[in-house]
Formats: sequence, structure tokens, C-alpha cells
Amino acid sequence: MNEPALRESAVRSFCTFHADKRMYGIEVKHLREISTPLVITPVPPAPPIVRGLANLRSRILLILDLRALLGLPPIDCTDESRLIILKPAVADDIGLLVDRGGNIVAVPEDGIDHTEHGEGSKRLVSGVCKLMNELMMILDARQLADIVAGQLREGA
Repeated sequence: MNEPALRESAVRSFCTFHADKRMYGIEVKHLREISTPLVITPVPPAPPIVRGLANLRSRILLILDLRALLGLPPIDCTDESRLIILKPAVADDIGLLVDRGGNIVAVPEDGIDHTEHGEGSKRLVSGVCKLMNELMMILDARQLADIVAGQLREGA
């Protein structure tokens, strides 16, 4: 394999977003789309991580609150809020409500400091990398789906 192909295969693309003034990223390959917030219907007595249900192009999505998943207090949606919709292969019909969207960034694999999975919200963060102006905490989409499934089972 030639050198350019090696370099190309060692780069990962992330969609960035913010919660509580911190930057997070999730791999683009796990995303279906990014949307502005929709009308979210609360689902009592759902656990705090569940913001509610939303209808996106005739699909009912379970909307999760990233802030609640990270142990942060909830806030109201704003014009900057975004829904990160995951691909069905990761979590079927799930959207993640974030404070504000960001950009798509390419990060070399060797620029990522991988973390050991911890407890609670720390299980969500699989690595950290330094971008030009701030740190990006990388969320593990599959861990996210597992944590949500576990909390929903406990709440049932």
C-alpha cells in the first residue's frame, strides 16, 4: 500500500456539537442526519434522559437529552439546538438533543487519546483530541445505545 493511502485510512471524521460549553464529537459514519429541533412531545414517566418523541418525515423518533446523559441539568431548546439522528445500525429511531451544532472535522487516529470506559456518563466518552482551539470529547455511539437501552429497561 502506498503512503497516501495509509494516511487516508488513519483519519476519522467527526460531527461536533456542544453541551454545557464543552465540545463533543461523534463519528460521521454513525449519523443519519442533523436537524433543527422539532416539536418534542414529553413521555411521562420516562427517565430523565428521554426528552420525548418527535415526528421527523413520518418517522417517530425517541429524543434523548445529551445533557441528562452527561449528568447535567436540562435546558430549554434554542435556535442553536440541534438533533443528532443516529443511523439505524447504531440505534433505530433515536435522536440526541444537543445545545448547539458544530462542524465536521477530520482527526488523525494518532491525534486521539483513547480512554478506558468508566462508570455512568464516563462510559460515553471513548477518547479526547485537541483541535485548533479546544478539546473534543469523542462519544461512543454504540455505548450510547447500550446505556440508553439499559436505562429504559430499568425504568420499565
